[in-house]
Amino acid sequence: MKKYLILFCLSFLLFVFNVEAASLGEEVDFFVDSGYDSDNRSQLTATLKVMGDNIYFYVDNYYHDNLNGTLKNGLRERLENLADEFDNVIYPKLRAVYGSEWNPGIDNDSRITVLISQLINTAGGYINVYDSFSKENIASSNQREMIYLNALNIFSKNNKAFLAHEFQHLITLYQKSIVHGKEEEVWLNEARSEYAPTICGYNDVYGGSYLADRVDTFLDTPSDSLTEWKNKIADYGVVNLFLHYLVDYYGTEILTRMMMSNQVGIASITYALADLGYSETFSDVFTNWALANYLNDCQIGDNYCYLNDNLTYFRLNVDYSASYSGFPNLIVNRSSSIKDWAPYWYRFRQGGTVSTDRDILKLEFEGLGDRTDFKVPYIVSGYNTPTTVKFIPLEDKKGTVYIPEFTSLDKSVILVPINQYKQSDFGTDEPSSTFTFTATSVVTAPIVEDIAEDNEEDINEPIVNYPEGSLLRAEGDYRVYIIKGSYKRWIQTAEIFNNYGHLTWDDIIDVKPSELAQYQEAWMIRADGDKKVYELNADATKHWINMTAEQFTLTGHNWDMVFIVNDWERDFYTIGADVMFVE
Repeated sequence: MKKYLILFCLSFLLFVFNVEAASLGEEVDFFVDSGYDSDNRSQLTATLKVMGDNIYFYVDNYYHDNLNGTLKNGLRERLENLADEFDNVIYPKLRAVYGSEWNPGIDNDSRITVLISQLINTAGGYINVYDSFSKENIASSNQREMIYLNALNIFSKNNKAFLAHEFQHLITLYQKSIVHGKEEEVWLNEARSEYAPTICGYNDVYGGSYLADRVDTFLDTPSDSLTEWKNKIADYGVVNLFLHYLVDYYGTEILTRMMMSNQVGIASITYALADLGYSETFSDVFTNWALANYLNDCQIGDNYCYLNDNLTYFRLNVDYSASYSGFPNLIVNRSSSIKDWAPYWYRFRQGGTVSTDRDILKLEFEGLGDRTDFKVPYIVSGYNTPTTVKFIPLEDKKGTVYIPEFTSLDKSVILVPINQYKQSDFGTDEPSSTFTFTATSVVTAPIVEDIAEDNEEDINEPIVNYPEGSLLRAEGDYRVYIIKGSYKRWIQTAEIFNNYGHLTWDDIIDVKPSELAQYQEAWMIRADGDKKVYELNADATKHWINMTAEQFTLTGHNWDMVFIVNDWERDFYTIGADVMFVE
């Protein structure tokens, strides 16, 4: 769908024109969007080839004249079938769920117009909201309820799905923009259109279906943001699967309530849930969906699977985004950037039972910056251990959990951080937010009562500001940090420590954990005289932050967090994959 950032003026839209009924064979000059037209045209002439009870099909003369006789007959046959399908299936079924399009509309004709022409290869079709204005206000308006379809898809097995997709956009144009004077969020408008073929029954047979294509797309990019819309193929996959999950649990009635409300985007879904009597919010639904994409098993718990028979685990389950094994000797310290409403799945596993006193996995998580509002569920499974879902409780954007018998029972833990900060007005290039997590094997987990007592004591103690270059270590911990301003950097090995002649073990200051917690973890370095900034992981790998200074800032990085090191330490780390800026 083509989206224009305009506000509708009802005085323009409610003016209709008396027109004569169209007749087969008539020629009409149409304005078209040059950005979608395969030849960059802004106008073309088309002929009415087929008409149904509720639809006209006009075909671009230039396209039609260049077809041979067999293809011309085949095109007419396809369009006649589409007209019947529209009248008997698409039109009644979508209106029953989503409501009516503007009818009789600006042209005072109850039939909608479909223009068939060659579009760019990546476009299935579009609508142009300007067609709902009079020519006096928008000179390039066609003054019709109108759909533009790519001629290349008329011969496709999914031609009915493309028509259903675009018809939903016409309905949204009327129900949201004309009736309520609201502009629907693009991602949700597209999500409803993506679900339209399922309403019409076109995905009942899965093989080769529209849905099957979208599942393949989704599995290629499952961490694409639901709400950011770049009009890429990945965007269609994620909104398609989200809406299938939503309707699985709340029925098509939720689509009706969303559409009829004066809300848009996330607010319309939360409103519809409440209107139907559910206690869940959009945040709850999204979180459950993120877990279902990995688990997709109804036996694990309610909401952790798809109910659609075509979307079983065999066909739909995402892989982990990254995996870490080798505990108890491995320590994972990772930072990453994430878009709102875009889940990732990080796996921690032993890889085999091990005899060790460090049998507890400690997971620490922190969201960084002002625009973070994380939910952090995690999944635990293992040998003779039922799969469970829990959440890291966050206070001041950070929290810690302990998973017992991690190594002895060879458990697997999946961490699923989800930032849910922004709630509306999503665009094509949403900012990212940063988070960090640390995974370590420990001997014992603290007792909750003791923690409370310790914290109470710490609160009464004054905060100590240590000078730059101080070496700090929390009492009971082995990790040594060097201080710079409000940041601390972990010196990962004794070998690195000893390579700096000015650092001595006697200078290490053992402090209370609360004192060390004053300082924010830093994970970036650059060698003196070298412009390359690297992100360090706890597995002793370095990752060049391969982006411009502007991109560095846009992705939530802070130059104050970069520590200067010597060439020896820079070269000590193994080279890993670059950290790239993704458009």
